[in-house]
Amino acid sequence: MPSPRDWRTGPHHSDPELTPDPDDVAAVYRQLRKAFEDGKNEPGAADFYYGAMEMRRHDRTGTPPGERGLLWGYWLVSGYGLRASRALGWLLAAMAITIVLIMGLGLPNSSPKQVATGTVPAGGGQVTLAVDKQDPQLTLPVSDRFTQERFDKALRVVLNSVVFRSSGQDLTTWGTYTEMVSRFTEPVLLALAILAMRSRIKR
Repeated sequence: MPSPRDWRTGPHHSDPELTPDPDDVAAVYRQLRKAFEDGKNEPGAADFYYGAMEMRRHDRTGTPPGERGLLWGYWLVSGYGLRASRALGWLLAAMAITIVLIMGLGLPNSSPKQVATGTVPAGGGQVTLAVDKQDPQLTLPVSDRFTQERFDKALRVVLNSVVFRSSGQDLTTWGTYTEMVSRFTEPVLLALAILAMRSRIKR
């Protein structure tokens, strides 16, 4: 039996060769979308846009695999920019995962302080001081990492990362990389959610 994900001909079609391919249906959807847009019918145009994107995603002959992968991700994350709840759900899930990672791996035991070291020449004279800052360390037991105080700090880091801001919080190496990833992914998810809500309002 063919896979349910494959495009199949209608069960009662007299000539399977004449069954429209996804590419043919996508072209019809694009034309209908244009007609609905010209008629100022935004809800109908949005529905046909969704249908055209679905046809492109399922087209295994006319759409390259890489493009289908991008379309699949766009559909999964935000429903082609039309599903606000899906985009917001992914954003909240990403923020929750980031908070857990920051609490468990990213926050050090305490903020490292600057340390000054110097040398005094044997015969006296000028003292040379070197001011350095220790690398953040995390040696707390796992049971002590998930506290209210650490949650508040992790939440501030995550909320700042959504708007491309640095929290100024000292982080371990794992925490620094986690914050870098979140500062890229979470603003993208926020933008998709805003785009989807804007499409809903226009509709």
